[in-house]
Amino acid sequence: MIRAVTCYTITCDICATEYDTDGAEERSLHFESEADALANVLADGWTADAGRLICRTCVHGRNRARCATTGHIWDHWIPCHCRGLIADHALFGCDLYRLCLRPGCDAHDTSTLAALPTTDDSPGR
Repeated sequence: MIRAVTCYTITCDICATEYDTDGAEERSLHFESEADALANVLADGWTADAGRLICRTCVHGRNRARCATTGHIWDHWIPCHCRGLIADHALFGCDLYRLCLRPGCDAHDTSTLAALPTTDDSPGR
């Protein structure tokens, strides 16, 4: 028996890469519905941006470019808890660190508590 079957695949609108879960499959994945396809790729790190579907690699590249032009979106300062496992920390002590919140940007920053800017107390305190 021969029958027609409708299926859906996903292709990145920037680089034309077909969705195949990072090369684990030798062919693109097929989905039964548009909604099922969209849900799968969004859960796997793709982005739907202004009607375009963008793969993780392109999302990360765009985010790194955004950070380079507009600056990072920094998370809060966090104390290091390595307990001297990092060589410099064993010699000089642990610092504070923060990471960029944009997916794909691996920027990080370190500081000491003494080097962080402070704010004045509110009036009347």
